[in-house]
Amino acid sequence: MTSPVNFRFHLEGRGDNPHSFTKQKYSCPGCGEKSFVRYIDRETGRHLADDCGKCDRLNNCGYHYSPRELFRDRPECRPDTERKSLYRERTDWLGKEQGFDAATDYIPKSILPDDLRPVGVHSRFFFWLLGLFDRYTLESPTALRILRDYGLGATADGRVLFYQIQDRKIRTAKIMDYDETTGHRRGNPSWLHALPPVSKYYPAGFRLKQCLFGAHLLKRYPDKPVGVVEAEKTACVMAGIYPGTLWLATGGATVNLNADSLAPLKGRRVIFYPDASPGDKIFKDWQARTALYMPSNASYRVDDSLTGDKILEADKEKGIDLVDIYASGE
Repeated sequence: MTSPVNFRFHLEGRGDNPHSFTKQKYSCPGCGEKSFVRYIDRETGRHLADDCGKCDRLNNCGYHYSPRELFRDRPECRPDTERKSLYRERTDWLGKEQGFDAATDYIPKSILPDDLRPVGVHSRFFFWLLGLFDRYTLESPTALRILRDYGLGATADGRVLFYQIQDRKIRTAKIMDYDETTGHRRGNPSWLHALPPVSKYYPAGFRLKQCLFGAHLLKRYPDKPVGVVEAEKTACVMAGIYPGTLWLATGGATVNLNADSLAPLKGRRVIFYPDASPGDKIFKDWQARTALYMPSNASYRVDDSLTGDKILEADKEKGIDLVDIYASGE
């Protein structure tokens, strides 16, 4: 295996690093677990941006934001002495290990087992939606509309699949479980691309690039104003309560708030609704990121209704969102 000695950026504690960091774990921007390894600059020994790194929970999270993506999205983060020739020196192994291959893998429907395909009614999450909107009738016009619009799937054991689809291509699906009575999340998420029936088609590893949950609906509803929330669950519930708005989700606090994911919002009217957080951190992060990455021809604002003294500090600690305010039974 070729040594990465000539490669400038490394995951902390990996590679031939002259600064010899101990591998330290941080809170992952994707899943929130303390499983995140950050990239460092081998010439200075300094970390790159806080969200530039890779989650070690490959099957349950899969978050990876490489230096190349960071420099593309935020050129101001590029070290002044960075030489483009360093990228050309990488081997195929380095390109895969460090995430510098710009290609993106997609999942064709033809390889999906029947029980993992979009539009499945047998998840506990869908049963909760039935109770939330239409008293558990399978003829529920609201819940069925949500199911069909977002293409919600269902595993054989009752978990829900939140598909990420853009330009008619499946990027992946986040697999989550919810209590069918309370709607509260149970356990940690996993990913469609990491399941053996899918991952076997990608022996070299799946090259994931996420998109906004619900992005495929932008072309279906070109005239609707857009609301962007954090959780897929919140987007689905708000789509039932306020169908006049097209609801999308980032899938995490700052996940997918980047130039690629926000580009499809060009020309749209958008309101971002960050979750409550101590010190209004998420609100401030969303303000900064949208200012950097939103297309110049989009009309947008970041809603501040869950900030400041508008809500209790205890609710900020809980991280409440729009569902906690508008949906009964939460």
